[in-house]
Amino acid sequence: MTHHVIAQRKIAVPADDLWSTIRRMDGIEAWYSDFISASEVPDPDALQPRRNCTMADGGELKERILLRDDVTRTFVYAIDSHPLPARNLVGSIRIDDLGNQTSMVTWGANMTLEDAHAAQMEDMVTEIYAKGLKSLEQYHAR
Repeated sequence: MTHHVIAQRKIAVPADDLWSTIRRMDGIEAWYSDFISASEVPDPDALQPRRNCTMADGGELKERILLRDDVTRTFVYAIDSHPLPARNLVGSIRIDDLGNQTSMVTWGANMTLEDAHAAQMEDMVTEIYAKGLKSLEQYHAR
């Protein structure tokens, strides 16, 4: 069954500044080092660039970047290989300008989960995203 998770955070940073960090395909470890220790994009000019991430615990994520839309400040990716009991995971990060140098950042995903793991996986991924948004805010506060 397909499940949707979402985390949102209001961040007192201009949307364009946040977007300049998110739209980069590499360097996620600079702003979310608690989760990702290294990343690489072997062919950034590909139609769907691949991003390889090493998680802080040593796990590997193999992603495809599906969309980087500068107008809507939306980044969409598919995780093709990961250590989680989920399939067809497609995530997105969107940044909305709220004015007054403040933004709303929404990080969500759709994924196929087995019923036995659904509640646990939803909670875990939501927490990963919430921590990532907090880490993004702290990165920009430096």
